[in-house]
Amino acid sequence: MKITLRHGSSLDDTICQGIMDLALDDPAITNPETRSSIKHQNRFRLPKLGGRRLIASIDRKDVAFVDYLIAKQHIKYLFVHPRYQRNGFGAILLNSVQEHIKDAISVNVLSTNEKAVLWYLGRGFKVSNCWFERFNGKKTGWLKLTRADVMLQSQRPSKKLK
Repeated sequence: MKITLRHGSSLDDTICQGIMDLALDDPAITNPETRSSIKHQNRFRLPKLGGRRLIASIDRKDVAFVDYLIAKQHIKYLFVHPRYQRNGFGAILLNSVQEHIKDAISVNVLSTNEKAVLWYLGRGFKVSNCWFERFNGKKTGWLKLTRADVMLQSQRPSKKLK
């Protein structure tokens, strides 16, 4: 299994939207009553790409993507096709983004998306903020997760004390 990364653009919006929709179709994230009405609300539509995008592929099939903003040190979206989750695609994309954002990094996650929240917490993110806003017609909780610079101490230039 050879994973390749490529830079994406707005030309990949249809592919990325499909990956996002499949990932969000998980009943643990959105309940069945909400999901049926979501399709009519254009939930989580990809905005005009204002940052950078990386797409992960296996055997020339695009299976995951991340949209991020270097200036804001923020991940807008990171989604993996459900059939390809638990294969390291998310970690590879996250690590690639961290190479470009060489400082703290943040991401907003639906509080009901327990799988994603636990995934980020397992990678050193901490809850830095929480709030409610309307999403799919109802008040929904969100979490802002932030991870400090993850460069290992051993990788940093050593400072000699005098």
